[in-house]
Amino acid sequence: MNASQDNDTLIPPLPERPLGRTSWQVFVGSMRAFLLREMMNQFGRSRLGYVWALAEPAATVAVLAGLHAVVRGGHHALYGESPIVFFVFGAVPYFLYANVVAAAQGVCNSQKGLFNYRQIKPIDVLLARGVIDGLMMVGVAVVFLAGWWWLGHSLPLSDPLQLLWALFSLFVLGVSVGLVFEVFGTIYPDLRKVISMLTRPMFFISGVFFTIDMMPSGLREVLLWNPVLHGVDLTRGAVLPEYESPASWSYLWGFILVAQFIGLAAYRRYLYRLI
Repeated sequence: MNASQDNDTLIPPLPERPLGRTSWQVFVGSMRAFLLREMMNQFGRSRLGYVWALAEPAATVAVLAGLHAVVRGGHHALYGESPIVFFVFGAVPYFLYANVVAAAQGVCNSQKGLFNYRQIKPIDVLLARGVIDGLMMVGVAVVFLAGWWWLGHSLPLSDPLQLLWALFSLFVLGVSVGLVFEVFGTIYPDLRKVISMLTRPMFFISGVFFTIDMMPSGLREVLLWNPVLHGVDLTRGAVLPEYESPASWSYLWGFILVAQFIGLAAYRRYLYRLI
């Protein structure tokens, strides 16, 4: 048997083994799995799960619009738009931030078993929960705009790009603050009570039912330390045709970057204690 016949009878060599997945591929795969998992946990058990997710902002808008109608009359416009528009674009951006922060709380303690897998880290679960809650609030805004247009009203959008950027900024702020609270709340459990006390009045000082211009100068200087107020007011400035927001993009993103640095530095420092 010659050499050529020997080569024909040999089993062909196995293909080269592909290189292992990169860190980015592992992260994207984990995020995709957690997004599906969290969506099933939050909304898969009930057909009305998505409807209940809209209930909180809808109820808030209904109560505020009702109070406004009693005090000032139902047809009294605010900055050239219906009071409903005014309150919707105060409640939606606030709950976008608040729900993302709330979604981050308890991740490290409630998902301990998952962290036995080397590829899974607490920040994967935190981001997945934040993305779902953020998308739900954006969905609320889209549903309202579609319904408002269907009822025959003009769409209240003076600057759509600013609206999207303001909502994205509040989402990033929520993730950053939520990460800080979760890391330090897990390492020092007693801090959770302090964090809870500090966050309770946020609804009343974040512009849900007022704008920066409505506040007297002395109180305004104090309230402007709150970055959420800047984000909510910039959202309204993108919607209301007669309102130009005095809020600061620089302050909002400066706070975001500082919170991100603190959160990521603490996360890296205490990662093995978190898992």
